[in-house]
Amino acid sequence: MAGAQPSTLEGKRRALLRLRLRRRREEALAQPRPARQTVSQQTMSPLVPLRPAGTKPPLFLVHAAGGSVAPYVPLAALLGDDRPVYALEDPGLNGDPVEGRRLPDLAAAYLAAVREVQPDGPLHVGGWSVGGAVALDMARQDGDVALTFVLDTAVPDAPSHPGEDELRAWFAADVADMGAEPGAAEVAERFPVFAANVRALLTFRPSRVAGRVVLLCAEESGPEKLDRWRAYADEIQVVRGDHYTMLQPPHIEALARTMRDGLREVSAR
Repeated sequence: MAGAQPSTLEGKRRALLRLRLRRRREEALAQPRPARQTVSQQTMSPLVPLRPAGTKPPLFLVHAAGGSVAPYVPLAALLGDDRPVYALEDPGLNGDPVEGRRLPDLAAAYLAAVREVQPDGPLHVGGWSVGGAVALDMARQDGDVALTFVLDTAVPDAPSHPGEDELRAWFAADVADMGAEPGAAEVAERFPVFAANVRALLTFRPSRVAGRVVLLCAEESGPEKLDRWRAYADEIQVVRGDHYTMLQPPHIEALARTMRDGLREVSAR
């Protein structure tokens, strides 16, 4: 019997990968989250253990504007069997207030949660979109972050203050590009989180930090994004895909390989 055409085999391979990643996502998001005790009450930690097992230093990934950690689930599955991966989910999705949010305050809260899991030693952090800016400020505040991955994060020219209608249009475009179809109740829950995070990013100015900063910029992003990061990044690499597809098959495999190389290089220093 004649063999299948290469295009058919490639299509089957991608479909199988998507199925495996979907199962990993469901399994990871079903895991219980670590709770932490405050002085007055017990609260939910923003940390979600996507891949908690492993002997290598863990990687902590900060959510994007929408607040969910779901985009990182397939990535965590590809970063190596011995690499623990945790993600930080926006507490606003669980009812915490988001109005007037400042990005450095968010970074400080996430840093406290991360240091409960890894109290000592240099951290490895990162984030996609808004998450990259939060991760960079975590590195600035902590002072002992060996590596920060910035995944296609924009640096605004100057602080700006978009109105409600503009933010809702951006939210609708973001949801469409993610391939999601949220209902009215989910939109009502998620839009305030998205708006607060975008507003926080648009008034944030990055800083140079002591540890290594690696910008992974989508190939379909404009050159101005690269130029604005040259003052803050030690290494800039262009990866396949656009802002959204870089985290989806088939491009996610190349992204994960690049991140594995970066983690290995820092460990060898």
